[in-house]
Amino acid sequence: MIAVLSFDYYEQGTDPVVDWLLYYNADFIKVTVQDLITKDTPLRIDVNQGKIYHHNVDITEAINVVWYRRFEDEIRTDIPAGKHFEQAEFEINNEVESLAEYLKYILRDKKWMPYDQGMKWNKLQVSYLADKYNIPTPKTVITNNRTDLEYFTNDVGQDLICKPIYHSSYFIEEDYTYSIYTTKIKRQEIGKLPEKFTTTLFQECVDADFEIRVFYLDGAFYATAIIVGEKPEDSVDVKLNYESAHINWIPYDLPKDFRERLHAFMQEINLNTGSLDIMKMKDGEHVMLEINPVGQYSAPGYRCNYYLEEKIAKWLIKHDNGE
Repeated sequence: MIAVLSFDYYEQGTDPVVDWLLYYNADFIKVTVQDLITKDTPLRIDVNQGKIYHHNVDITEAINVVWYRRFEDEIRTDIPAGKHFEQAEFEINNEVESLAEYLKYILRDKKWMPYDQGMKWNKLQVSYLADKYNIPTPKTVITNNRTDLEYFTNDVGQDLICKPIYHSSYFIEEDYTYSIYTTKIKRQEIGKLPEKFTTTLFQECVDADFEIRVFYLDGAFYATAIIVGEKPEDSVDVKLNYESAHINWIPYDLPKDFRERLHAFMQEINLNTGSLDIMKMKDGEHVMLEINPVGQYSAPGYRCNYYLEEKIAKWLIKHDNGE
């Protein structure tokens, strides 16, 4: 059996794969974080024996593969707003997280995509480790003051970008949605910053030819070059150009040597899947920006006819069958 651990409403990466699992008549079950909170799905866990009962049926031994995709991203409660609401919601979130960690532990011997150990790496750790495994990454610093930032700017000798240390989601207010994007900071603008500010990640603004989105699946690379014909001079986040009439998504073949180094690195950090952001430099070098173990792949996969959702479904079925 395949266990799909995700959330309960539409998720662009998960639901199309579920459609393929249905098409191939796969043996699977989808469990969402809401199933752990609400009263709608009969669920019982024998903590001492490490048994999971779904609709009063023990499914623990039947599970061979676990696809863990954004399981804890959206925890919603039906607690009415009022006195102690925020504290109660905070504590329920902690309980769900503890339960999720327990599920990961009792299912640790199953085939996972991705593995829990790989999911725990953040972008700072990945950049540090990549450098040790001969995967080029941009020079990066985290600081909370202008003086140290000026030292860093003089060291890299070029403009900078700043971006979130951790993933940033959307800010919704009435009919408007706001998002944080990677922002370019010119060298001459550094002196205008306050002497002290909130701890922020700064990175050299690499001189790239174009950006590449890569989906990695257990040794296979599906790369898409994103070519923007016309874009604002200071635009450094390709997401801001997605609606441009001058953007092209082109299947791309990573160089064999770089592909082999990336594969060895992914194995070293125990990731059998992930979405990678790569920059193709003007001198021909490839520089890795970051890896998201549960990143999005639908847009580049669709535009390049990679049929990634079907490939993921087949991977899950293959390992469920013990192949």
